[in-house]
Amino acid sequence: MNRIMTQSKTFNIKRLPGRVWAFLKFVPFYAIEMILSSTILAYDILRPKKTFKHGIVAYKLDLKTDTAILAFINLISMTPGSLSVDLSADRKILFIHSMYLDDPEEFIKNVKLTFEKRIIKIFE
Repeated sequence: MNRIMTQSKTFNIKRLPGRVWAFLKFVPFYAIEMILSSTILAYDILRPKKTFKHGIVAYKLDLKTDTAILAFINLISMTPGSLSVDLSADRKILFIHSMYLDDPEEFIKNVKLTFEKRIIKIFE
């Protein structure tokens, strides 16, 4: 038997090596993302003229499991310059505040390709 029951869902053991590898690739990516975000935010805070344009965007989630959604929300909130504000009752829309929201569509595309894609590989 290659499946384990966890919280009424099955976990495919055969996919475990791929998930571990995805997690190991994610750690350095996120460390670099944190350093870059912190540096940019610190630079903008210390400058006399502020260049950021903040706002809130409604982000449509492709994540299905509670664990993946929780990990995604925490990663967004831990990244300097962004904050998870609210999750809709149906868990399909996440409201994200960003300090750098010049183009909401570009922001959504960037988050989907960088964070959400990697979270799917690790948790789903």
